[in-house]
Amino acid sequence: MIIRNCTVEDVDKVRRFVNECKPLDLHTPFTYWALFNYFPNLCFLMEEEENVIGFISGLRSSIENNMVYLWQIGVSKDQRGKNYASVLIDHFIKGVISIECDKIQVSIAPQNQSSNNTFFKYAKIHSYNFGKIGEVKYHDKLTDKKEYEILYQIDL
Repeated sequence: MIIRNCTVEDVDKVRRFVNECKPLDLHTPFTYWALFNYFPNLCFLMEEEENVIGFISGLRSSIENNMVYLWQIGVSKDQRGKNYASVLIDHFIKGVISIECDKIQVSIAPQNQSSNNTFFKYAKIHSYNFGKIGEVKYHDKLTDKKEYEILYQIDL
């Protein structure tokens, strides 16, 4: 297994992975291109024999200089339960620290208890503060879809 920063050449590979890794939402190729081109130190692939088995990505806030938003994290279904999400978070945090940030925000759907448990357990093991700081609610009028997630913050 290797973990490495994403490059723009990984866009198709990551989109295929995300499409198969529910509950992650698939975004446009250009979205991933922008992430990998402008935030490569916050985007990582976990591969085994050239197959993507994990992915984590984020972007730095342009408003709060010391804050990063963890945008997506996923581990393939057949690799879950092996602590790989924690390994990905470790790499992400190293990237966060390398750009002199000390806060990570992440939004989690209330029904995604697995993700919530992962972050809670990770923060507890590493003695990081992890707490709810708000909610993300929006109504996409184009699709008439209502979204709701809880916004958390990890203080490093």
